[in-house]
Amino acid sequence: MKIGIVKHLNARPLTLYFERSPEFFPVYENPSVLIELLKKGELDCALVSSIECIRNEDRFDHTKIVGVCAKDIVRSVLFFQNEKETGVPKQVFTDKGSRSSVCLLQCLFHLEYGKTVEVIPTDAKEISEMMEKGNGSHLLFGDHALLQTPVPGYQVVDLAEWWNRITGLYFCFAFWAYPKGKHWDNQIFLTALEYGLKELPSIISEEKRLPIAITDRYLKQELHYIPEKKNLDGFQLFVKTAKELNLL
Repeated sequence: MKIGIVKHLNARPLTLYFERSPEFFPVYENPSVLIELLKKGELDCALVSSIECIRNEDRFDHTKIVGVCAKDIVRSVLFFQNEKETGVPKQVFTDKGSRSSVCLLQCLFHLEYGKTVEVIPTDAKEISEMMEKGNGSHLLFGDHALLQTPVPGYQVVDLAEWWNRITGLYFCFAFWAYPKGKHWDNQIFLTALEYGLKELPSIISEEKRLPIAITDRYLKQELHYIPEKKNLDGFQLFVKTAKELNLL
């Protein structure tokens, strides 16, 4: 079976089992690409942005028994506010890898300021180059956010922390999705997660791009993979807000 694997550190505890199991053929991509491959029938299952599970609920089922979740800090979904832009920016250049992160940013501006912003999907490398020149405000996702070094002239806002401050709730960034009519036992996703959590020490030690202490805290404390009630309640509010803004 072909299974879509998110190629970022935050997904490793969910995906490592499928990567190592011979009955699965992993396809590595960003969530925004994986959902398109799923639509084309090129994948049997994929880890995709949570908002895409709702946008495509007529075609796909998804499991909420596991997912990429955060409470009040996520570290890997960051808004870089250009300090030269006072108030709400007219537009934000957003990492095109994750559509849930982009939609979350739009919902947050609406809930906090009663305004919406124009988002411009942009390659993460281009975003880093623009920040070095002090141009624009930006959103980075996943490893791109984790590895982005501080840039003078920018205020950094963690979106999960912002969401928690406004709503008092947690957030779900990604779920496993698969075509309606194809049976997937939830137990396989739990088995995969159990395997990934047992392998956390090796996942952490093999990550050479970040200090071990940061990787350890990120995967063990800042992220969690079994949604709690406050995650699911937060997701429902997210969907409700997105619908009000015609973002679905």
